[in-house]
This record gives sequence, C-alpha cells and structure tokens, in this order.
Amino acid sequence: GINAEYGDETNINKFCVTYNPHWFNISLPDSDNTALRYPLYTKVINGCDKVDDVDDKSVIIIDTGECPVVNRSRNLAGAKLIAIARTDGVLNVTNVHQSNFSTAPIVLINSNSYQTIKSLGSHVSLSIYAPYTKFDSNVIAIYLICVFCIVVGSYWSLYPQDMKLSEFWTTTPKPPIRLTLQTSDEEDEDENKSSLWTNILFGAIIVSIMAGMLLLLYFAYKYFVFVFMGLFCIIASTGMYSIFFPLFAEIDCFSTRWQISCCGKEKYFGPFKVALWLACFSVTMVWFAFRHEYNIWPLQVFMGISVCLNIIKSVPLPSLKIIAIIMVMLFVYDIFFVFITPYFTKDGVSIMERVATGASSKNQVFDAPMDYSPGEQIPLSIKIPYFQKTDYKVCMPIYGMIGFGDIVIPGLLTGYSAYFDTIAHPGEIKWYYIITCTSYAIGLILTYGALIGMGIAQPALLYLVPCCLIGVFGTALKRGEVQAMWTGRAGVAAPRPFGNEDELDS
Repeated sequence: GINAEYGDETNINKFCVTYNPHWFNISLPDSDNTALRYPLYTKVINGCDKVDDVDDKSVIIIDTGECPVVNRSRNLAGAKLIAIARTDGVLNVTNVHQSNFSTAPIVLINSNSYQTIKSLGSHVSLSIYAPYTKFDSNVIAIYLICVFCIVVGSYWSLYPQDMKLSEFWTTTPKPPIRLTLQTSDEEDEDENKSSLWTNILFGAIIVSIMAGMLLLLYFAYKYFVFVFMGLFCIIASTGMYSIFFPLFAEIDCFSTRWQISCCGKEKYFGPFKVALWLACFSVTMVWFAFRHEYNIWPLQVFMGISVCLNIIKSVPLPSLKIIAIIMVMLFVYDIFFVFITPYFTKDGVSIMERVATGASSKNQVFDAPMDYSPGEQIPLSIKIPYFQKTDYKVCMPIYGMIGFGDIVIPGLLTGYSAYFDTIAHPGEIKWYYIITCTSYAIGLILTYGALIGMGIAQPALLYLVPCCLIGVFGTALKRGEVQAMWTGRAGVAAPRPFGNEDELDS
C-alpha cells in the first residue's frame, strides 16, 4: 500500500508500506483522493503501554520487539491508523488473530520513511490506501524485444560471421555443418549412453557455475557487482561489433590488414576492425559513467539486445540432447531460486529477486518495505521503465525487466532448429524454426500473464522451457524425426513432409 504524509496541500510525501489484510476488518481505498486523513500523534511511543489521547489520530510507534503487535493494537484502540516503524529484530506477531485487533489499519514502514516523516514538522496528517496494480505497456515493449532477439538471432546464425550486409539478401543460408549427417539408422547403444551422461555432466557443470555466481552475488554483492559490470561492457562491446560489422564491411578499406613482426613471426591485424571494436567499447563506457541516470535506459537496452543476438547466433550446440538437458536443469534452477529460496532467507525474498534488483547491496529492514532507491544493479537484463504513472513506483523498481538467460537459453534451441531445418530439409519451409519461435512467443505470454495475475516475480523458464520443448518435440514426432533431432544426426530418419510439401529425394 501507499502511505501519504501531508504537511500542507503543496507538500505531500508518499511512502511504501506493507500490511496484512487479515489484521484489520476494513478494506483500504484505492486512491489518495478517497483516503481519509488523520492528524499525526506527535509523541514517540512504542505502544506497549495504554495511551488515551490517540482518538481519531494516526500513530507511528517504534517497534522494539518488547511486546506483541496484538497488545499494541489494544493499547491504541482509539487510533484510526497505526504505522509500525521497523528498526531491527523480528516483528513480534505471537497470538495474532483478526478478532484480537481493532478496526484501525496496521501497516509497517521502514526506518528511512520514519525519519523522513519526523522531519516534516508537527502539523502532519497521514492517510493509507492501496492502488490497483495496472497493466503497463512496457510489458509489450519487452515482449517484442525478446521475440525479436529469438527470431533474428536464430536466423542470423545460418550465415557466416563475416558476411557483408548486401550479401544477406543474395545468399542462400548455408550454415557451418554442426550436424553429423548419417545415412544409417543404426547407432551404437554404448556410445549413445556415454554421450548422454557426458551431456548431463556438461549441463550440470554449467548450472553449478551459474548457481555459484548467483550465491556469490547474493552474499558479496557489493564486491562483485563491478566485476560483472566489467564483463558486461566487454561482452556488449563484442555484441555491438558483430551487429555493426556487416554494415561497415561494405566499405572497401574496412578489410585492410596491416602486417607486423612480433617474436620473429609475421602477423596481420585489421586496424579498422580494431577501431570499430574500440568505438563500441567507448559506448559501453558512456553507459558505465551515466548508468544511474534515468534516460540511459535505451542505451542499456540496445547493449542487452546486442549481447543476446551475438550469443544466439554465435554459440552452436550440436544436438537437441544437450540443449534439452541444459534447459531442464535451468528450469529447476529458476524455480528453486525464485520459489524455494524465500523459505531460507531471513526476509522471505528470493535470492534471484534480491540479486536482480540489486537489493543485496543494501541493508534492508525485515518485514518493512524494501528501499528501492537507486543502487548498483547487475546489468544482465533487458530493463525498460514503466510508461504509466502509478503510485506503486514508490514500492517497486521503476523498471520492468527480463534476464538475458530467458532469451539466450531458448534462443539456443531456436538456433538449433533453424540449423536442422536448413541441413535436413534444404529448400523447404523452416517448420522447426517457425514452431519453436512461436512456442517461445506463447511461453512469454504465459509468463507475463502469470506475472500480472499473481502480482509477484515469475521464473520465466518455468513457462518457456515446457512450451519450447513441447513445440520442437511435437513437430519432430509428427515428422518422424525425434531421433534425428535428439542426436543431431540429420540422416537418422528419412525426412517427412509437413503440411503439403513435397517429400525430398533421399
């Protein structure tokens, strides 16, 4: 909810509050226009002793943990609004039942909000309301960016890395062969089992490294956040270079190479290519210098898009087997760190949310609202600010975001699907690619539907992994190519038509 403090009509301060709706018997209004204002009781009290002169007033009490919330509510029975300023310790909520409370709303505020209210002076009135959560159009923007990265990055992977822009429109996709073309439908069983366990081990190592980095950031955020920022700048520089390369390659002198002698050997390097990369790196330095500025978000979004596109088009995985194993493991990883870890953290906030919002770098007060004031944040996500005005901006980050992993991991599958289509079914419609991209788009709709419906952060891979895998396995099953897709051996099963296409000659 929102707590509005009125010093006068032109001086209104709004703070985020948390509350348990079962602690009082009234529903909160949905705007400050309909919320009733009550003068603030100016004495500093902790509510453990009965106070008689609080009738029709709002009261802020200091929580020292000396007595339960139930007793405080009874001691302040005449108050119209009770705000508990959380300082330290754990809130004493023993013997909590709705029948034990008065009708006055009870809310929690953090210590920073309390200090600000104290500085407003003696003529202050308070109100409390809970605005409706509105759908913000930045969700559509993030959705379109994610789908764009998946569709473009996967199709881009079908072309050589050093291709000019003009050649994209005249060249038939012919990617480097990463599938083992096999004409026999027999496969050594021992080799298959060995390959499966190797892929499982490879996937487990990747997920373990990711989990280790996440925990490292959670427990030592302020020490490692700049390390990840540095890595982001380097990766984003390379990503932007890969995007601009086809355009600059049209310039004749761009391919110029200089010969130098080093350690008795002749080596070559492209000065204009180096200059392009350094120009891209300088762009990341601009972002780093102004990363706390609100209007820097378009540059960070572009850098994020370049990172996702470059990884999707540049990281070829050889089979559906290894991709499916990694996706399933990350599916479990995402669920654990979003839904399970709140049961182990002191404040009930997931490790994933703490790291994603940068909250691990701040000293938070348990139970009271988190302080989302600008701090250092890991830039490994697509972040777009809320476009609509809402009072909830004082309660939550002002950005909507989705992690790079929620784009890149499904992108590896769509990229593989595009490869398989091109090699196993040359000249045909790329059905695996189309259906996998469509499945991703549907999974993303489900993700944001759950986010808006539940009002809490969602692990996107919870929805994306099943949708994408069901789409690709369903298509392979219909075409009789499950084994071929699974092993990456395009000749294991004879290609079957999809729809009304003509079957290819074997």
